[in-house]
Amino acid sequence: MSEFPPSPFNTLAGGEAVESPYLKIDEAYERAVELFAEKEIKPKRFRGIRGDSDSEIKVDSEKAQSLKEKYGQSINTSKMLANILEAVVLEGGKPEGGKLEDVNRNLWFGMQSKVIKTAPFDDYVNHIDMVVETEVANEEFSHLALGVDVTFSGDQQDKFKTIRANMDEGKLDQVKYFLSERPDPIRTDRKSMTFAGPLNNIPRVVIGSEIERVKELAFLWMNKKYKELREHPVQRLILREIALQLKTFAPYARSIGKEDLAIVIEKELKIIEGVMKEKREGGIGTIEHDKVFEEIKRNLAMFAVPGAMKG
Repeated sequence: MSEFPPSPFNTLAGGEAVESPYLKIDEAYERAVELFAEKEIKPKRFRGIRGDSDSEIKVDSEKAQSLKEKYGQSINTSKMLANILEAVVLEGGKPEGGKLEDVNRNLWFGMQSKVIKTAPFDDYVNHIDMVVETEVANEEFSHLALGVDVTFSGDQQDKFKTIRANMDEGKLDQVKYFLSERPDPIRTDRKSMTFAGPLNNIPRVVIGSEIERVKELAFLWMNKKYKELREHPVQRLILREIALQLKTFAPYARSIGKEDLAIVIEKELKIIEGVMKEKREGGIGTIEHDKVFEEIKRNLAMFAVPGAMKG
């Protein structure tokens, strides 16, 4: 299996894809916004736990709301498609024979992982759209932060500059409000199956695909073609993007004397490589060329260390 499926979009002279009459981008965007409202972490649930005061939560929520409104004023097709891609990744193709469960397992990131939509504060302030949580052992979990991009603008460069600046300071990224339905090792009553609190020092990567392919995914998503989405090779493209970044970040961390960061990054890389193997063996096709992937490669040059740029 190679490029998949055939594009449902007409193509103008010069190769520019135009919107299919069967896909209304504004409708897909509205569905994405509704999904985020349903799935995003709600900071109000943190009141009274882990030292989060009502006033702090209120300030954070107001700041996030202000940035969200500012973002909405400058919304364009590229931003709408980025949100749509984020929603598609969040669902990853619904499980066959059943509805999408809150615990999003056995989809694009493998049987032991789930994808969690961040709270508005972490989305708009920390620029982390989603977190992939993977169970690596009994009640032991690892985390990977995702930022979504579908363009070739300076926004992507800024994201990588932030990742490098954090590493230079000896840290990775942080999610302030994280909530997961799993055993909480700090709670002693064991009745709660919810972890609530910050995630510190988690690797962040940029994922994305070119606009024409995102439109293709949106078409499938809006028409509830979940089997096609479960089998779509864009998931392998995203995994390749993640693996390349982690392979690049780890040597860079070592080159600046941050061995502890390199160890964390390589732990996530091992998980991603396992999922990549699972997808290959499962017959999921590949995408050889993607403009956003090429832009990610170019931006990784700022982490240049001999032997790091593989993939």
